[in-house]
Amino acid sequence: MRRGASTLRRLLLMLVVVGALAAVAGAQASTTTFSFTFDTTFPLCNGDPIHLNGTLRGIISETQTPSGGEIAAFHFQPQGVTGVDLVTGTVFHATGTTRDLTVSFPPGGGTETFINQFHIQATDGAQSYLNTELFHATTTPDGTVTVFLDKTFSTC
Repeated sequence: MRRGASTLRRLLLMLVVVGALAAVAGAQASTTTFSFTFDTTFPLCNGDPIHLNGTLRGIISETQTPSGGEIAAFHFQPQGVTGVDLVTGTVFHATGTTRDLTVSFPPGGGTETFINQFHIQATDGAQSYLNTELFHATTTPDGTVTVFLDKTFSTC
């Protein structure tokens, strides 16, 4: 009897593994990677204009699930983005990331999570700037929002 139970467990495990592999094989996915020039001028917390420029790297992916849903994600990150305070000449370096993940379900509804954290680091002891945005929403198939968070804050 013990031998039969062990064989049955192995058979069930194999069926689960085959099912999982079939689900992954049934998904359609695509990913695009690109870079583009980031060039902007805006006021710092002290009112001085800062000119930032450099490269932003982007990655966008989309996956169709076997059940008919979709997972879409994007990611942006500054690479070599530097700036100059146009009044004082202070040099800044930009770091951070922007990410969004959206999951939709076949009967409707889904979730979205967005995070943006952009840090402009000053040099020579000057004041730095941090901007953070957090957003999350979960929606049921009938359109009811069951979870909602939207928070933005900046520090200087």
